[in-house]
Amino acid sequence: MSATDPAQVPTQPETRADYIGLAIAALTAAARTTRTIGAGTDTEHSEPADFGEIACHVITRVAANLGGVDTLLAGRPGSWEADYVRQIVHSTTPEEELLIWRTEPVRLHLDVEDVFYDFGLEQLWDGDSAQALKHAQDDSLTEEQVARADAIAASIDRLWEQDQAAYREAYLASIRHELTRRGLTVEVEAIDEPADTLTWEPFTDELHELARKNTPLAMTGEAPDWTEGTPADALRRAELTYFSRAQLIV
Repeated sequence: MSATDPAQVPTQPETRADYIGLAIAALTAAARTTRTIGAGTDTEHSEPADFGEIACHVITRVAANLGGVDTLLAGRPGSWEADYVRQIVHSTTPEEELLIWRTEPVRLHLDVEDVFYDFGLEQLWDGDSAQALKHAQDDSLTEEQVARADAIAASIDRLWEQDQAAYREAYLASIRHELTRRGLTVEVEAIDEPADTLTWEPFTDELHELARKNTPLAMTGEAPDWTEGTPADALRRAELTYFSRAQLIV
């Protein structure tokens, strides 16, 4: 291919001016559309689109996608323009129902290992894994006992991976349940990339905290127990450590 082949030219991020131009083009096209009045009746006829309604809906959905009108207007919240936009959004929908207007997926940063570290579960797994490996290296064990010890050590690591995968799915289910309760039907995406690659929203931060509190752990089928120490301490009391669970499997 030649050096000027468009396929070889790196795509540049769109600038603010590019986005404004795209928005103007889209809204101009919408303004040129027509609507049918009295469809199927003798008085059926076409009229120009209700652009006032279109503009209000567009602005309200953008506010919902950003998590709230305050986030939308954060650039200059005290301006007269911001005041009119705020009035448009609040006149289109009650503030408590704004998120129902969202069209973008809800994206949350989820690092399961980080969550499990906070719960004390990574430390629990790490200690049990080390204990199992040390036991498997005991020279006093018979060949059969060594094989069982190796199997227990392998099972501990499998349980660790399975618990993380199960938590991820349960976490997303918790978020979807909460969104459904609020009347939202948008998709939910858990992003593994660093949290600073996502735009922070009070809405998604609230969802994350709710999910951390309510998402059941695979070990118990219940939400994390913080009543006496960490969730890992609760598992120790219930004899549901990784070592104990692996022994039941092998």
